[in-house]
Amino acid sequence: MPPSPDLLGQRFGRLLVRTRIGRKDIGNFGGIFWLCECDCGNQVEISTGHLTSKSSSTVSCGCFKREIIFPQGRRIGQQNNRRHGHATRLDGKSRAYHSWDAMIQRCTNPNHKGFRWYGDRGIAICKRWLNSFENFLADMGEPPEGKTLDRIDNNGNYEPGNCRWATKAEQSVTQRRRRAN
Repeated sequence: MPPSPDLLGQRFGRLLVRTRIGRKDIGNFGGIFWLCECDCGNQVEISTGHLTSKSSSTVSCGCFKREIIFPQGRRIGQQNNRRHGHATRLDGKSRAYHSWDAMIQRCTNPNHKGFRWYGDRGIAICKRWLNSFENFLADMGEPPEGKTLDRIDNNGNYEPGNCRWATKAEQSVTQRRRRAN
């Protein structure tokens, strides 16, 4: 097993690595953990893998996701929370919510596997949607069966006039050709 990298003083999103805690085994998961200070002031213990993995979505103590989901400071259980009374999946979240969350991650999270094709290219999300799933749902509605979120202009942003629910065949017409790196 290779030695754990020294992450002291490094920044990952809103997190600044302050102290190496050492090895911890938590259930089936284990590894070297670090004490990180978030820009909001909270401290959190995070594993090396969650900080350095390209597929990791760890960018804060959790404040970033709370700000996106609850921009006015609401919390789960208060009025206007994430539950909207529309069709949900087994995990309790709708297909529209999963599309919205994936869009947010692709465009804002440098650790997301698709960030280079979206956020890195400058693809942004309109403020109305970035700050509110409710607004996204009001504008787009639930996706029809067999359709997913698509940008009509592939170089345009995620915004009401440039998005639709489309089949894979419809999306392939506007799809940008990717080159392997």
